[in-house]
Amino acid sequence: MKFRSPGDEPLHISLISGHTLVIPAEGVEVPDMFRREAIARGAEPLASDGSVVAAAPKNDDGATGKSSADNRKDLIKEALRTMLNGSNEEDFTAAGTPNLKRLQAVAGFQVSRADADAAWAEVQAEAAQDGQ
Repeated sequence: MKFRSPGDEPLHISLISGHTLVIPAEGVEVPDMFRREAIARGAEPLASDGSVVAAAPKNDDGATGKSSADNRKDLIKEALRTMLNGSNEEDFTAAGTPNLKRLQAVAGFQVSRADADAAWAEVQAEAAQDGQ
């Protein structure tokens, strides 16, 4: 499947496996292993005729509705929920926080400790709210 960068600048993607890819504004074929990170970073999928399949939604003022940072956070939270619902004891540390290496493996892309902690706090808050 082809993707293009969301703006005029190329989008640089790197995975925790060490693989890298550059997605230019005119678009390029993106291998499966890069697709999740490309979508999380705001890359836009292209149809076979070169038209954008799913551009980021725009607000009334023309600004993008949801940033790639928001999409990335949603993917991290989804990975954390998957870890919570799983039975792998290595997913969490003895202190009860997410194991960063396991989180990166589940998410499929690099996650900083700060991003993991912020997403974890939101997942915990949502779980507490659902429990009430």
